[in-house]
Amino acid sequence: RHAYHNDPTSLHVQYAYTEIADECRHTVMFAKMVQKLGWEAHRLDPVTFHLGRVFKAIAHGPLIFAGALFVEEVLDQLQREAVPDEQILPLVRSVARIHVTEEARHMRYAREEFQRDWPERGALNKAYSRIVLGLVTYYSATRLINPKVYEQVGLDPKEASRVAKNNPYWVETKTWAARKVVDTLDTAGAITGLGRYFWKKAGLLGR
Repeated sequence: RHAYHNDPTSLHVQYAYTEIADECRHTVMFAKMVQKLGWEAHRLDPVTFHLGRVFKAIAHGPLIFAGALFVEEVLDQLQREAVPDEQILPLVRSVARIHVTEEARHMRYAREEFQRDWPERGALNKAYSRIVLGLVTYYSATRLINPKVYEQVGLDPKEASRVAKNNPYWVETKTWAARKVVDTLDTAGAITGLGRYFWKKAGLLGR
């Protein structure tokens, strides 16, 4: 949507297309890894899946980049922990290493685009964006681990999900993983009001 509304002959938009192409390559890379390891790809639950489609239709510049930055920052922090961990499969570590290296550029791009666009938005637009962003981060953070993954390793998915949700260490981990993006968005005034409630409920602002 960001590129669609701008001049494709400009270097700015062409760089955006490069970012999109990179993300497509990353999706293929992760899919190939799943295939290679004999795992299954699990879809989102129906509610979250359709909310994602709604977000795709209503999101604008700051929302797009803030949402992307959130997901990228959290996963980047977790993957940085995985890269040196010898208990993790070599292929997974290699994929994480590639992703960490390439995502550094993507995160800088998303952060700079957000910081460029956010100050230009009016009060009503910002209020709306804070609420939608809060919902986006809530549904993203509470679905980092698909319950079907627990089932694959022999656990009851409902019980395992319940235990994980109430695990204080999991909340601390999410808060730690999101600390950089929280600092960026909170400093800009994008995490306030009702939107902040969803960040807190998702376990992204500590206990």
